[in-house]
This record gives sequence, structure tokens and C-alpha cells, in this order.
Amino acid sequence: MASEIVTESVGDAWQRTRGLLLVRPRVGHWLKLGFIAMLGASAMGGGGNFNFSVPSEFPTGDGGPGGTPRGVGPQAVQGMRDAIAWLSDNLGGLIAVIVGLVVVWLILTVVIVYVRAVFRFIFVDAVAAPREPSIRASWSQHTGVGLSLLLWYVFLGLIALVLILMVLVPLVASGVMIGSGKPLPIALGIGGFLGLIGAILLIALVMALLQALTDDFLVPAMYVRGCGAWEGWRHVRRAWRGQFWNVVLFYLLKLVAAIGAAIAGIFILAASMVLLVLPVICAAAIVMFIAAGAPQADGAAYYLIGPGVVAVIAGVLTYSYLLQVLMLPISVFFQSYSLSFIGKLDPALRTI
Repeated sequence: MASEIVTESVGDAWQRTRGLLLVRPRVGHWLKLGFIAMLGASAMGGGGNFNFSVPSEFPTGDGGPGGTPRGVGPQAVQGMRDAIAWLSDNLGGLIAVIVGLVVVWLILTVVIVYVRAVFRFIFVDAVAAPREPSIRASWSQHTGVGLSLLLWYVFLGLIALVLILMVLVPLVASGVMIGSGKPLPIALGIGGFLGLIGAILLIALVMALLQALTDDFLVPAMYVRGCGAWEGWRHVRRAWRGQFWNVVLFYLLKLVAAIGAAIAGIFILAASMVLLVLPVICAAAIVMFIAAGAPQADGAAYYLIGPGVVAVIAGVLTYSYLLQVLMLPISVFFQSYSLSFIGKLDPALRTI
């Protein structure tokens, strides 16, 4: 297939964006798509050694061993002893609290990622479908593929974890060597540091590539075929046959478009700073109202903590949503670009 399919996909993406948002624009339609996009849009000499040794005796208040450390008074020492004793007495409870917080954090993370995975398909549906989708109906339709995409994200996380552990092994080995007092040549130390930076950049590049392939090819294939991630990759692999250079050209043009979108985004971001006035005014009004009703200054500070946190969170969420609404043409364009391109690679995956 000719390489013109890439440039044709750019034209299709623009026409889809124009028809969806710019021809007879409706405020309600923009606000609805902005909410969907906020949750579902796809958001590098000589040798030497290092010796580490622990002194056998710490400096003391009287210059000899066994005394109070210089600069540390009896009250501070007693406070540290009390803290250690309290930790010893409540260690089991602290461990239980920490484990509980970790479990709650993991559950919340999984729930949030799952919601965003389902909304990823709702956003594709909003761009690809010939009619304006219902969020409720689209949610019911894509809960299964959303779960499969969640499991794929977990698999990507495990890949990142394995790569990070592979990087940490030589780092830990070097630390053990330093801690043991064995000489570590400067060349080896510098080489290890540069290797660590290179490995981190390589991991970031690999994960960014996998995420890009997921957004641009896997998600559209799963959406069209209504299948899981592994079957979706089989459809993608079939579409890629003999199209390597077209895929490369697809990403080169996407990079150029991303640069242009970034420039436009800077101006939109600068203009959107005006929107920050609204949450600031709301927060200031809440603060002044509560402060006026508080009996004293200390009481005002106490009562302002909760409403202040709520006002900040609400302001950040509102600003993020309105900013996403302003950025909506960019999100729709890039989603349309990938949908059009994969449809030209394989007619069975065509949506627009």
C-alpha cells in the first residue's frame, strides 16, 4: 500500500475534527466531550577508590566515650528514648496501619485506572461513532474491553518493574562493594553512573513506545473488534504486515503535528490562566466567610483547613476540566489520526 495513506490520514483527522467540533459548534457538546477526554484521552587518568567506614566511637559531650553527644541535651535524648519505646510498644499496630493504607492505595489506584481504561474506549467511541454517544450506554458496552486494557496496563507495569530491577542489580552490587571497603576504580564508578542514566533513559523510551503503540493501535483494534488485548495485538500484527515504513512515517508526521500542537497548547495554556481567577475567588470567599464567623483567630485556622483543602481540590479539578475543553480539538485530531491510519492499514479495522 502506498505511503500516501499517512498523509491521507492527516487529512481525514482534520476533517473529522472540523466536522465534530468546528462546524456548528455547540457548547454542551464541547463540555460533554471535554469531560470524556479528561478521563479517556491519551494525556528520555588514575585510579581511586571510595571507602565507607563507621567510626567506632561517636563524639561525646565530655570528649570521651559513654557521655551525652555534644550539642544534644538530656531532654532531647530522653525524647528519643521515649519515641523508640513507643515504636517498640506499638510496632504491630503501626505495621497494620501501613499495610492497610497500602491496600487502600492499591485498590483506589486499580479503580481509577479501570475507570480511565473504560473511558479510553468511550472517548474513541465519541470520536469514531457517527452519532453522539451516551456515556451510560458506552460505559456498559466497554466494561469488558476496559478490564482487558487494565490487565494490559498491569502487564506493562510488570515489564517496567523488571527493567528497573535489572538496573538496580549492578547499582546494589556497587553499593555493597563500597560498603565493604573494597576499592572501586573511578572509571568504574563513572561508567556505572553513566550506564545507570542510559539505562533509565532506555527504560523510559521503551515504556513510552509501548504506551504509544497501545494508544494508537491496540485501543482502536480492541474498540472495533470488541476483543481483549491479546487478540487485539493479533489484529494489529496482521495490519502491520508489509507496512513497517508506513508506521515509521506515521510517527514522524505525528511528531511534527505534536510540535505544532505543543506550540498551540502554550498559547491556550497562557490564555487559560484567566480561568484560575474563578477558583481563587471562590476559595477566598470561603476563607473570608468562615474567618468572619470564627470566634477567634485560632478557631478560624482550625475551621479553614477542611474547606480550604476542598476549595483547592475543586479548583484544580475545575481548571483541569476547562483546560481539557479548550484542548479538545488537539485530542480529537490525534485520536482521529490513529483511527484513520489503522483503518487504511486494514479495512476490517476502519471506523472513519
